[in-house]
Amino acid sequence: MRWIVTVILIVGAHFALTAVAPGEAGKAVFFWPFAKDSKLTLDVLRSATKPVTQLLSVMAGLCFLAAAAALFGWLIPANWWPLLVVVGSAASAALFLLYVGLNALIPPAIDVFLLWVVFGQHWTVATLRGS
Repeated sequence: MRWIVTVILIVGAHFALTAVAPGEAGKAVFFWPFAKDSKLTLDVLRSATKPVTQLLSVMAGLCFLAAAAALFGWLIPANWWPLLVVVGSAASAALFLLYVGLNALIPPAIDVFLLWVVFGQHWTVATLRGS
């Protein structure tokens, strides 16, 4: 199960980080949901849109990657795993709420799954490692 969760975390990081490196205008697809012409759901942020988008993107991506590293004991303490997953999922959910669209359906599903894993199933690094 650890490998499945790791792949889900890496895919979640990928989706979030596409906001930092958007595709060409008009080229958003389900596996690369951000393009240079991606439109906000509601433009409530005005001039803060780009920095907020980038902050949420990087925060989600780094938290997901750090959570994946924690699963294997690489540099990140195992007890940080639930917090990293929750913060990453929250940042990703906020990011994709700003840019709701057909190409952004999978990332919120990943966020919901990861939050269910932490809060509903109470999985930890120990349970995922089979310890």
